[in-house]
Amino acid sequence: MATSVPGLSVSRSRDGKTVSLKGKLRLKDLAGSKDVDHAFEGLDLFLNFSLKGDLSGANPSFNWWLKAAWPRGQVLFFPWFLDLSDIKGSLRARGTFHNRQVFIKSFRLYGPFSLEAKRLNLPLKEKRKGELLNRLLGAHWQLKADLKQTYNIFIRDAFSDSHPIVKKLKPQGTLLLHGKTTAIGIRLNCNLFFNTKKLIEGLVANLSYPLSKTGCDKGTVHWQEIYLASLIPREIFKEQATIAILGKNLPVTLCKNKVHVGPLKLGLGTGIISLDEARFLFSRGTLILKNLRLENLKLHDLLKDVPFEITVRGVLPQARFENQRLVFEGEIEIEAAKGKIHIANIWIEPYAPILRWGADISFQHIDLKSLTQNTSFGLVTGRVNGWVKGLIMSGLQPEAFDMRIETDKSSNEPKKISIKAIENLSILGGGGGSVSFLGRLFKKFSYSRIGISCRLKNDVFELHGLYKSGNKEYLVKRGFFGGVNVINMNPKGKISFRDMLDRLKRIGKSSQSKVEVR
Repeated sequence: MATSVPGLSVSRSRDGKTVSLKGKLRLKDLAGSKDVDHAFEGLDLFLNFSLKGDLSGANPSFNWWLKAAWPRGQVLFFPWFLDLSDIKGSLRARGTFHNRQVFIKSFRLYGPFSLEAKRLNLPLKEKRKGELLNRLLGAHWQLKADLKQTYNIFIRDAFSDSHPIVKKLKPQGTLLLHGKTTAIGIRLNCNLFFNTKKLIEGLVANLSYPLSKTGCDKGTVHWQEIYLASLIPREIFKEQATIAILGKNLPVTLCKNKVHVGPLKLGLGTGIISLDEARFLFSRGTLILKNLRLENLKLHDLLKDVPFEITVRGVLPQARFENQRLVFEGEIEIEAAKGKIHIANIWIEPYAPILRWGADISFQHIDLKSLTQNTSFGLVTGRVNGWVKGLIMSGLQPEAFDMRIETDKSSNEPKKISIKAIENLSILGGGGGSVSFLGRLFKKFSYSRIGISCRLKNDVFELHGLYKSGNKEYLVKRGFFGGVNVINMNPKGKISFRDMLDRLKRIGKSSQSKVEVR
């Protein structure tokens, strides 16, 4: 006996115990939403299905098979927005239903990736959802994916606006995931490009993600070559400079709620940057770095246009994400210009549209001759101390700082300043920058003290001389028996930082200034 309705047919055996049900459904232009972050529209869904067995009573038992396809539609599952017209897919599955359990004999999903599963047993009344998920993930299944297409769909398109670097990374290769009872096996084979340049060649990852909350599985990531030059602007590095990852293996430990990576060493010429461990906590979305060390980095051997020796050392015991900032403990020490510079309270905002970072800086016994003798600023001798507090940078552009520079009183070195340096200092102080004809008969002048403070906040720049006499404010103060004074011509005024940048552009150009020579 058989009955039928459009798209559905039902037949029974003569004894009525066995029922065969077959159906074809064409559902078009479906739409719906759970909330603003979860919705679909314009969805077409084609279903073919069959059931055969005993469907009567409280405990039905039957065989089933299902075919489904979705040729078009748009799905929002924030942060993913999927256009199914570009990633058409279909699935085929068959199995049995018995004792209120679904047994899947085979399952195949086709689309941007392929998923095959066998022998899945799913109790419908499993109360512990985590246990059911673990059973699914640890079953016999295998997922194969083209890495480029999968990356573009699930990472590039979803996160490139908030993380611009995501758009520049381009993997090519394959991803294989498979269930192995107590864990998920992960194997990755790819080459990674940054824009059009190859960044990593022959990258192979063999990892295992444990399904147990207490277990951790160790794995490795190794590669043939890493081309760091694709990330680094060539114009700022010397041709002979070598930058490389030391070693071609990176230990990785995966736990249920976190991943550990490291140790890792980066060689930069004669120096090394090393990291004991990077740890990411999945549940909190928190990155922690352990023991970042900078060992004898000779920046003058690495960078172009560095006029004196600069050596960097430091230990940063820990870094942790706090409100989108990676905040570092510890400090960096720099030996430069015969003095020392200390950098502390370092932070980075790596996800900002333009990389933002900040720190507090102090410096002692900095030799001005080393700083100025090979520059267009003009020669100044003597030594200074000072600090920069609350420095905030967007890329190479300062947003805020509070700075103070003054003569190192412990130094007995001669204090001289050239005509060119006088002119340029006076430009910063609001003057034009020229010295009188009489003053130009002398190539250098003596001074007793340099004292400058400046501040940038909310795009407003303030500049002050530390030494005052009456209504005059001095950036450079002459000695008792003569020398040169450089006067701040705008001691009470504030200017925009753009105006200050315009003054800096005038450095080296002659005009007029307020300079006293005796």
